Amino acid sequence: MCEPTTIMLVVTAVAGAVSAYGQYQEGVATQNYYNSVAQTQEQQAKLEAARGEKQSELIQNSAKWQGLNQAQKATALSSAQRAAMAANGVDLSSVTSQDIASDTMSRAKMDEMAIRYNADINTWNTKEDAKYKKWALQTEAEYSRTSGHNAMVSAKNQVGMTLLSTVASMAGGLLSSGAGTAGNAGNTGKTMYINNVPR
Repeated sequence: MCEPTTIMLVVTAVAGAVSAYGQYQEGVATQNYYNSVAQTQEQQAKLEAARGEKQSELIQNSAKWQGLNQAQKATALSSAQRAAMAANGVDLSSVTSQDIASDTMSRAKMDEMAIRYNADINTWNTKEDAKYKKWALQTEAEYSRTSGHNAMVSAKNQVGMTLLSTVASMAGGLLSSGAGTAGNAGNTGKTMYINNVPR
């Protein structure tokens, strides 16, 4: 049958090992969680960049078609004005006729330029917004990875402290057990006398 001291040491060692293993596994799980979060954030950052590029492309394409539509409307309006002036007997080669046609085309050109300008501004804003969101997500991903690393370091420190504490407890148990055994060994073979009568 095992001595109580041996049983106590075995139980202490097993309890310490189980606790240390649990702390280590908790650190691994926490690090894996933060790494998973970081991967998701990095993927979102890439998607934000791609979204910004695609949205900018769509804005430019839309502006292009709006510009073409505006030019067609200006041409149609200019033709209608020339037809109206001709119907009213206005000389199409006159200065007044030329001024009206020039004014119409100038206004149309300014409208086209406004469409292009607005598209460029929207494109710039969209790209800058995408860049900022990408940067923010990448920064969050770095923080997540750092948190995972720190969790693992903390878990390893806890494992080390648990193992040291376990060893200290076992050493304390051995020392107290040894002192008790030494005390018993010192009494072995001695006869006690009370009132000169052996006991």
